[in-house]
Amino acid sequence: MSSFYRFPNSRFRNLLAAFFVVSSSAVYAQTDTTQVEEDYSKYETAQVLGDGSVKRYATQKVFGQTPARLISIGYEYQLPFALRVNTPQPATATDNSISDRVTAASGLRVEANFPIISRNNIIWNLGGGYADMNYSTQSAASPQVARSTFANALSSNGLRNFYATTTLFKPFDEKNLLIVQALAEYAGDWRPNSMMPLSATKISATAVYGRKIHDRFMWGVGATRTFRAGQINYLPVVLLNYTSRTQKWGIEMLAPARADFRYNFTSRNMLRLGVELEGTSYRLHNGADNFKADGNTVSKFLELRRSEIKFRAIWDAPIKDFYWFSLQAGYRTFYNFSLDDGDPSPARSLFSSSNALYFQRNLPGGGPFVSLIFNLVSP
Repeated sequence: MSSFYRFPNSRFRNLLAAFFVVSSSAVYAQTDTTQVEEDYSKYETAQVLGDGSVKRYATQKVFGQTPARLISIGYEYQLPFALRVNTPQPATATDNSISDRVTAASGLRVEANFPIISRNNIIWNLGGGYADMNYSTQSAASPQVARSTFANALSSNGLRNFYATTTLFKPFDEKNLLIVQALAEYAGDWRPNSMMPLSATKISATAVYGRKIHDRFMWGVGATRTFRAGQINYLPVVLLNYTSRTQKWGIEMLAPARADFRYNFTSRNMLRLGVELEGTSYRLHNGADNFKADGNTVSKFLELRRSEIKFRAIWDAPIKDFYWFSLQAGYRTFYNFSLDDGDPSPARSLFSSSNALYFQRNLPGGGPFVSLIFNLVSP
């Protein structure tokens, strides 16, 4: 999930329209900044009631928080890592395993998120994006090296994900608020000339009740239906956005998806240190048939449960005006990278450790990664 509780403000609709007219040809440089020493309190909304009193509503951000992204384009590169592919179950984890190596993995990500309704007492956003990851393996480049059908399918087809999201931010008053998000993901090894059935779409949802204590502190609790661990899970959610009195450091957390410690050099230049859980389940629509060459029985619902844990440092800073960049580097390790026949057994949960639950258990190694993202942001 992206930072679903951040929302752009309606006063910048005209600015966005001008942006697309003047700089549509430069959309690949998506980074945007807030004004120097931006005071978010000036965006506090109020509604005059019938008796002349004013009812105020909580805003969606705290002082010093990283700006919300309207458009993002990024590229990630993962350095080489080992990949041990085991024979499909019921073979043991050590039977006939093939040691391979991913020599490079890289991918593009494009995202957009815009307000449809932006009023004092409700904000509704629609967004979406596309992400891919392409793999080069040692066995694919060296025919004399023993290769697995999985590694061959991975290097031949790659992985792609097209997704759409909708987010509702509903403040009830100055303190109490509700955040609801739904996410649909069309993830797999599909290609434009070989698409998957729409029934392969994965649906996730999150709901959080929160309280904004003051302009530097917001918390919330809720629940999520998510595929971030590769398979479906129902988990509790904890939201925490906090900025210190000096506004030099803070915390931005939406656990279990991510948690970051933030240090503000200035209001427009900040460093984040933290961890993120990222992933989903990919339908092997084009690669599944390759497994029949090994004499294995393959379900048409063969899925790759891909999930990564990323320990990273992120530098967020402006390029000019509302254009920002995010430079990210760190160490990535796989939480899950196994093949499943699509059986939605409750035993395949975030806390399950049994190898026998999977059609094929793959054991990739960890390694460094780096990404560069250009953003058009909202104040």
